[in-house]
Amino acid sequence: MSSTIAKPQIEINEAIKELIERETERCVIVHCRYFVHELSAVRIWPSTYLVQDNGQKSKLLKTFNISLMPDWTEHFVINDFIRFTLVFEGLSKSCKSFYLLEDIREPYAFYSHEIKRNKTDVYFTEVFC
Repeated sequence: MSSTIAKPQIEINEAIKELIERETERCVIVHCRYFVHELSAVRIWPSTYLVQDNGQKSKLLKTFNISLMPDWTEHFVINDFIRFTLVFEGLSKSCKSFYLLEDIREPYAFYSHEIKRNKTDVYFTEVFC
């Protein structure tokens, strides 16, 4: 008797699907969560990248549920996670791991720990400041 293990389905927001269909190159989707202790507003700078293990950078293409600088997105959340999604240029074929870096000359830049590459190029990570 053989048993088949079902692969989990990955749900992708319709707006993200449309963006991917318009892009001719591969895209990397990073679902982020950021813990806040008090009411806050967040934004992300266009100078946010995925830095690959070889030092190559993939640039940010699109944001969801977070504003690009100079605008702010207010979240009415306390002691919980703010969730947002970022879409980046595709990673090089040789990339095995990468991390997210908001490259700014101000305090409180977003960053992530190392993220191991997978076949789907869809990731979930916690970001820090």
